Amino acid sequence: MESHGNQGGELWQQWQRTAARRPRRTFLTDAPTGRTFGAAEITFAAEAVFGSSHFGRAGGCVAWVLPNGVDWLAIFLAAQKANWAALPLDPGFDPHHGMELATQLGATHWWNGQILSLLDPAKHSWQRIAVVKATSGSTGRATAVPCPARKLLADYQHIRAGMGLRARDKNLGLIPFGHSYGLGNLVLPLLVDGLPIITAAAYTIAQIGEWTKRFQPSIFPAVPAIFRLLAETRNGQTLDGLRLAISAGAPLPAEIALAFQRRFGRKIHNFYGASETGGICYDKTGDASLAGRSVGTPLPGVRINLRAGRVQVHSAAVATSGGKYLLPDCGEWNEQGELVLTGRVGRQANLAGRKVSPGEIESNLRGLPGVSDAWCGVGERAGRNFLAVAVETTCSIRELTKFAALRLPAWKQPRVWLALPQFPRTARGKTDTRELARRLGV
Repeated sequence: MESHGNQGGELWQQWQRTAARRPRRTFLTDAPTGRTFGAAEITFAAEAVFGSSHFGRAGGCVAWVLPNGVDWLAIFLAAQKANWAALPLDPGFDPHHGMELATQLGATHWWNGQILSLLDPAKHSWQRIAVVKATSGSTGRATAVPCPARKLLADYQHIRAGMGLRARDKNLGLIPFGHSYGLGNLVLPLLVDGLPIITAAAYTIAQIGEWTKRFQPSIFPAVPAIFRLLAETRNGQTLDGLRLAISAGAPLPAEIALAFQRRFGRKIHNFYGASETGGICYDKTGDASLAGRSVGTPLPGVRINLRAGRVQVHSAAVATSGGKYLLPDCGEWNEQGELVLTGRVGRQANLAGRKVSPGEIESNLRGLPGVSDAWCGVGERAGRNFLAVAVETTCSIRELTKFAALRLPAWKQPRVWLALPQFPRTARGKTDTRELARRLGV
């Protein structure tokens, strides 16, 4: 095997320091089995992967599809030791489609859990890249976001300061480790500060309460769909000991935040970020989330400019050169100095010569009683645009149209409605907009 020296990449070095500092700490717990892994076990698993595979010289990129767990950490850390880029894909992919996507995104090798195999000779070098984030596939247009270790570390510093993370915190880590959300809120806290993770490859809503009681995690980063299902449980489970419930990955309707608080006596804290920028805003008090008024204020170390209404992020965590990135998200500041998202560039309908953003329609619908989520698409018939909406709700379409008539002028009323008890979701918990668009015919 070609020598890589004994230092490894920066994230490997961070893990080595953490492992040396806390040699007896339980860093990872597999919740269904109760099996625990300390520093020695995780390092041994990573060294075994590294030693059994020919990583070759630095600058490669290895992709894989694995659920959360020690095997995921082993290949991730082995890649960092080899100075290779890690490209984790959603665990929902089957291997064939995972390999196809990995090749499209530029991975040079594939890890199937046992063997490192060549995908394609490197068309370019991944030197000095620690992680390649694959943006959400909900739109079908996944792209690669290369991130040096220093960008990931800067993102975690912003998150740690903004969320007030503590050395004794433990994460209930059910979101995918490889998602930008999981990397910043689960993997980096483990590598840098040794914050333990209680995790599972699969789970039911009832198990969340059981595991919270058994393992006493203090932080639960999740997505709105999970918080909605938890709020609907009536089996007597509690979330005692939980200090922070954090929601990201999709808009958090006030209806869900209010139901969760009534059910468990805890607020949900909205967290807004992007693969290209890392964390952006956070609702520290949880009050903005309860009111449904914003995604919070910028994290420490993050600055936001609104350029023609679009959100531009400046921070040391931005993956692109220059430290700034212009998102397709549109926003405005409210009186509390919080960021309110108003839609996305490119999603506009021309209704009788007047422009309307689907994001505005979605925001209004999410404020209706009995509505936990909404998505608005733009269709075209006979050369004219129309609005088509899908609503995650317990209400009938008749009730929805009645409510909407009170909040929206006639020219902004959707023409096509779809009411669902639960939206289709991707593996990352995001709304599957492709599927909704298909059902709506837009």
